[in-house]
Amino acid sequence: MRHLARPKNWRVRNKLTAVVLVPGLLACFLATVSLSRTIGDAGDYGRFAALARLQRPALGLVHALQDERDATAAFVAGRREGSHGGLGERRAAADTAAVAYRGAAGAIDTSGDPRLRTALRRASEELRTLGALRTAVDEAGLTQGAIVSGYTVMLSRLMDLGPVLVEHNGGGASAQRARALDALSVAVENTSRVRAELNAVLTNGTFLVGQFPDYAGAVARQQESVDDFLATTSQPQRTLYADSVKGTSVSAAQAIQERAAEQAQASRISVEPARWEKVSGRKIALMRTVESRILDELITVSDASHASRRSVAWWGAAGMLAMFLATGWVVTAVVRSMTRPLKTLRASALDVAHHRLPEALERLRQADADDLGDFRATPTLVVSDDEIGEVAEAFDAVQSAAVRLATDQAALRSHINGMFVHLSRRNQHLVGKLLTEIGDLEQDERDPERLARLFRLDHLATQMLRTDESLLVLAGSDAGRGWDRPMPLSEVLLAASAEVEQYTRVVCRPAVEADIAGDAVTDLVHLLAELMENATHFSGPHSAVTVTCGATHDRAADLVISIVDEGVGMTATDMAATNHRLASVRAFDPEAGQSMGLFVVSRLASKHGVSVALVPSPRQGTTALVRLPGHLLARPEDPSAAAFGQTVAEAPTQTLPSPSSPGEPAFGSAQDWLVHRRFSDGLHTAANHTPPSVPFTAEGQP
Repeated sequence: MRHLARPKNWRVRNKLTAVVLVPGLLACFLATVSLSRTIGDAGDYGRFAALARLQRPALGLVHALQDERDATAAFVAGRREGSHGGLGERRAAADTAAVAYRGAAGAIDTSGDPRLRTALRRASEELRTLGALRTAVDEAGLTQGAIVSGYTVMLSRLMDLGPVLVEHNGGGASAQRARALDALSVAVENTSRVRAELNAVLTNGTFLVGQFPDYAGAVARQQESVDDFLATTSQPQRTLYADSVKGTSVSAAQAIQERAAEQAQASRISVEPARWEKVSGRKIALMRTVESRILDELITVSDASHASRRSVAWWGAAGMLAMFLATGWVVTAVVRSMTRPLKTLRASALDVAHHRLPEALERLRQADADDLGDFRATPTLVVSDDEIGEVAEAFDAVQSAAVRLATDQAALRSHINGMFVHLSRRNQHLVGKLLTEIGDLEQDERDPERLARLFRLDHLATQMLRTDESLLVLAGSDAGRGWDRPMPLSEVLLAASAEVEQYTRVVCRPAVEADIAGDAVTDLVHLLAELMENATHFSGPHSAVTVTCGATHDRAADLVISIVDEGVGMTATDMAATNHRLASVRAFDPEAGQSMGLFVVSRLASKHGVSVALVPSPRQGTTALVRLPGHLLARPEDPSAAAFGQTVAEAPTQTLPSPSSPGEPAFGSAQDWLVHRRFSDGLHTAANHTPPSVPFTAEGQP
């Protein structure tokens, strides 16, 4: 959330997307609203067209029920004494029309239109009462007025679909035709009711009590509904009505209606029922023809409007989709034209920062200055003339400057290493002469006190020589001394302890006997001396540093030398950092001067495949574990014979012998120390002396 709240931390792709997204979403919203309206209009037109098509079976059922009602009124008025044949035909036609209507009404979707759903439900409920109404007609269960009223209510429920159709959105032309159709249907219904009323009257021959007001009301409603139709319809529809509803039958029907009204008080009306039924049926048929023509026009116009709106909706959706695709393509192309070079530049910069430049700098550190003349920085892969390309060029310039700086540093380091080597060689030569002079004086000296002082000088000179050799290691040069024959491991440990300033505190306890290969003796003595020096430096002045050697459990051919001190120990963080420095071999830098001994140890260990690690001692202090691989052992004996019984990570726990007094050697006599010292000198002077013949015990005693 904090990242999202700070746009300055967004990636470039996200920023560009946000810039385009806001107006894009607004345009999408407006286009969606417009398209939804178009789709909604298309849906409304579709529902209107479906309702218009439903009017055909609905009006067919209305016409059939009107004919059945009018015939039933005459049948009931004649006291049910006439023939059932005509009424049966009317009922069969009504049943056929009802089946067609139910099928069409069941296919109408009424979801979201409660008034249509209510109108269809009421019409369906009334149709279910048709059977009971017919039974009442046949069994004389109801009066004539109740029976005609039952049919009229059923017809009114079916004709309620007309106002529902008018309320739907069908467009101007469709809506006008729907209103005209509804008005004409009402006029046809009122005309049919007039026929039904007069059928009953003419069948009886005269108006019974209460029949004339009903007849007069039906005639008035008929004329009013025709006037409403002519007022709401268009001129072409009025012309159609005037041209269609005319002729002798229409005039005769009008005349019979007027005569019946004039003879309302007479004992008998002089009009034959068959004549009235014929001319009124003809007039109603003509009105239904106009009704059918208007319905056909309505269905045609509504279907055309629906198709037009649907086409507009499809084209609008296709256009909006095309617009969004084109906009998305343009935006994507522009964004990619910016983000791809940035991504390439970022990947190249990270690769240079984390891999190529460090590798190049490491190569520059390890290589000689003479080998770097053709070295060049790897350029980025961004090819562009805009600001991004300029940034890439600037980055390449910075990388080239870094490589040039590293090259200059490599040359400077090469010169400094040369100075180290030159000064170390000169100092090494002088110290070697000093050791030779001290050795000659030791051989001729018989005074124990003077001999002890010569020993101290000899020891100091030996430390100076080790320091010179460490400088050579730092400079990447050979140490300058060597040994060409295998040497027992115990004597290697003693030779290393002889190069330590506080050698009197070092106690060697080799638990196994093995010979070290001659080409590794010099470097191993130097490595162990640095670790012993470190152990004596970071432990108490009166504590002992114990050196043991044993076999490993995972590899029988390997040996592990343990250098245990009783100092304050190291924290886990410092120990991890030190072990990392011991395990990594890198070029000498100014930081190595703070821990030159560890740097020298890591260099020497890497040279011979020796593993060096620091671990906490079991009781107190730190243990340095030096793992010697099998290829450094000239004639290794069976380590199991010594019954060493300790793992690589375990430190020795034997009680350490204390020196006789601080500053005195832990050897048996001055002569023993002289033998050992001469042996150490032999390491420095390229081994012109033979190894001493005096054996040393595990405690360093002769």
